[in-house]
Amino acid sequence: MKKRLVVLFVLLVMVFSACSNEEGSSNEEEQKLDESIEGNNNGEEKEEEIDNDTSEEDEDSEGVSGGFETQTEDQLDLTIGDTGRFDTDLTTFEITLEDAEIIEGELDGVEPQFDSLILLDITLKNTGEMVYPVQDLMYGFEATDYLEGTGVQNAAEFFDSVKEMTGELAPGEEVSGQFITDIHEAEEYYFRLRSGITGSGASNEVIWTIPAEEAKK
Repeated sequence: MKKRLVVLFVLLVMVFSACSNEEGSSNEEEQKLDESIEGNNNGEEKEEEIDNDTSEEDEDSEGVSGGFETQTEDQLDLTIGDTGRFDTDLTTFEITLEDAEIIEGELDGVEPQFDSLILLDITLKNTGEMVYPVQDLMYGFEATDYLEGTGVQNAAEFFDSVKEMTGELAPGEEVSGQFITDIHEAEEYYFRLRSGITGSGASNEVIWTIPAEEAKK
């Protein structure tokens, strides 16, 4: 009788253990399944966030680079006496190159860093709809003897006898002044807005050609 009870007890223990193992296995499988589903959801959410961030970056990029398009044609063959019209991401304005003079040697006690100096008489007119400082409109202009390279910008502030253009221009107003810079010896020179600005699409391109013979007084 005792042997039968012992055998029965052992069987019950084995059955109970098997049930416990199955339940534990089932719980583990359910937990793994839940973790897998949660992981997939997190992955989808992260992917969604990345897509959203990328879209926002694209929109920002488009806002910075694609917001301006000049409406004025390039003018690449202007000479002394001609007026160039600029359509920039800042405003619109006009510059007339009234005269040009090559100065040999020093001016106001300042020696040229290159071969000589070139002095330009110009008139600047604000054709936009807002008031702008003259320095903002004239920023980036240069003289050069080589169109494929860089030029030298205005140094009027360092010469006492040169009429520097300052102040502000209201719409429709104009001011006359001078631009001076160092130049190498060459047969002709160019006055322009530097290529880094025009090449980026921030302005149309305007170039004056100044023959050296015409600028020697």
